[in-house]
Amino acid sequence: MDRKLAAILAADVVGYSRHMERDEQGTYERLVVSRKELFEPEVARHHGRIFKLMGDGLLAEFSSVVDAVECAVARQRGLAERNAGVSAEDRIEVRIGINLGEVIVEGDDRYGEGVNIATRLEQVAEPGTVYVSEKVAREVERKLAFGFERMGSQHVKNISEPVTLYRVKLDGLPKSRIRPTGWLARHRWIGPAAAAALAAVIAGVAALGIPARFQQPRLISDDRPSLAVLPFDNLGGDAKWDRIADGLTEDIITDLSHTRDLVVVARTSTERYKGMDVDAQKVGRELGVRYLLEGSLQADGDELRITSQLIDAITGGHIWSQRFDRHAEDIFKVQTEVTGSIATRLAGYSGQLAGAELEIIRRKPPGNLNAYETYLLGVQAKHQVTRDSLAEAERLFKKALELDPNMARAYVALTYVYSYMLDLGIAPPEELLPKQRDAAQRAVTLDPSDGETHLAMGASHSFSGEPELALAEFTKAEQLAPNNADILILIAWYLPALGESEKAVGLADRAVLLNPLHPDWYTQGLANVYFFGRQFEKSAKHARLVPSPFALDRAFEAMALAYLGKQNEASKAASQVKELGPDWNAEQYLSNIGGYPEPEAELFVEGARRAGLPACVHNDAAAKQPNFIHVKSCDTERTKAASG
Repeated sequence: MDRKLAAILAADVVGYSRHMERDEQGTYERLVVSRKELFEPEVARHHGRIFKLMGDGLLAEFSSVVDAVECAVARQRGLAERNAGVSAEDRIEVRIGINLGEVIVEGDDRYGEGVNIATRLEQVAEPGTVYVSEKVAREVERKLAFGFERMGSQHVKNISEPVTLYRVKLDGLPKSRIRPTGWLARHRWIGPAAAAALAAVIAGVAALGIPARFQQPRLISDDRPSLAVLPFDNLGGDAKWDRIADGLTEDIITDLSHTRDLVVVARTSTERYKGMDVDAQKVGRELGVRYLLEGSLQADGDELRITSQLIDAITGGHIWSQRFDRHAEDIFKVQTEVTGSIATRLAGYSGQLAGAELEIIRRKPPGNLNAYETYLLGVQAKHQVTRDSLAEAERLFKKALELDPNMARAYVALTYVYSYMLDLGIAPPEELLPKQRDAAQRAVTLDPSDGETHLAMGASHSFSGEPELALAEFTKAEQLAPNNADILILIAWYLPALGESEKAVGLADRAVLLNPLHPDWYTQGLANVYFFGRQFEKSAKHARLVPSPFALDRAFEAMALAYLGKQNEASKAASQVKELGPDWNAEQYLSNIGGYPEPEAELFVEGARRAGLPACVHNDAAAKQPNFIHVKSCDTERTKAASG
């Protein structure tokens, strides 16, 4: 294990979730442009390296602390200039923290105390400012043309001495909202605007390793990630909030305990750590877990801040953190929402725990992987949604089932693989539908109390043209997993085929709220759902975001644009459909996936007509398919063509 001295810069976008709720596509595009045009060139110019990109932030390493501070100042000034000509709601504001300290080197990643302090400095900074540690201030104060303002001290968990904070003094930067005495006194939140931060953004997954100096605990589970949720701290003095913190801890444990791919320690085993300043590695060894979730609750009048952090109990490194700023008027509603959001961020296909486990699995030789690890690699391949990745996913899931024939989730995942293949026309229905039905039935038989298995069964019924049976299975899935964003978006994806387009939009919106920085595979479902929900602007935007598009993705874009009257743009997208799928046909697609109710089918076929895409199957081609599902307006066209 290597260590080195480095200057670490942590940056985070302010109010990102509020911007995402108001304009998801626009916010995402502005953030990408800001990072690529402002941050990345500036970091490179100052001889730095970005070693971790997170949903709404980044971590960068510099060999020179002077370079790190100059880079931060240049970025804040650049953003201030850019924001001067932008409306308040469209501004991108950033907090920056910088620390100079020893870091642990693990491949391209950096972690340890030096990184943790930089992250904490960023968290307490005001929008548009740069906060630095005392080490940084002393090192650069005589070398740079600006001064520093002492902002008091801050206790950082698992670090014995308090960290003294300094703010870089720059003309034109916002005045402090923080008074230099006491944590609560220094934090006066903005009020109503802060309430929109429920969907606070994921800070990305660290590249995990197990350095030799760390003792490997005896884990309570060898084949699944294990987690202990430590009692959330009440940082205020009101006993009322002690009860709320306890309730929040218990609700999170309950929600996560429903996750099949996770082992969660019971609350009674973690209660003894309440109020203690604990060592993560020691607790991990005592409880036999790989991960710890810790958090705090802090009330200030009507404002409430809830924070949570996921920690690797073997290395002590921070993997993920999340902050919620909410109004405390309806605390039980807040408790429910925050619990669901944290559970969603940690569990599921794209959750932080799955991501952390994948980083470990990638370091293992293929021959040493167990069933669960092989399954996770298959999930990763499945989410790429390309012809090759789906074939690789199918192979990995079958391999996982050879290792563990009773793994219901692997059968669920196989069902989704065949669903994607059907949706994208990779193989004919007569080949894929039996495979899909067999996988779904095996999944439900093995685990009938899991929402995922009922979702898989519903998908099979939907593709086989059995809407009543499909809807019943989807209802069971939603009841069993009401806060699982992955399940919600997949149900929403299937519902238009059952004539439930309005409900599909509601579920899709809820899934995005629970998982605002969702993986790429969500975009295909969102393009579909919003199209049939008649929200054509959203449909076109999401179809355009699909990273490796199939003909269907560009077809949704072309048809949505055509309904919006943007004919030139629709024609460009339609030309791409013809390149990606020369034989693509709207009616044929609907027949291949089991058909749609008449209103949805006619909307789809008419969209193809308006976009200049092939809409209906010719008479001879339809006649050759005994199970062909007809669209009424296309039958009219064929009758006219036959008569002459």
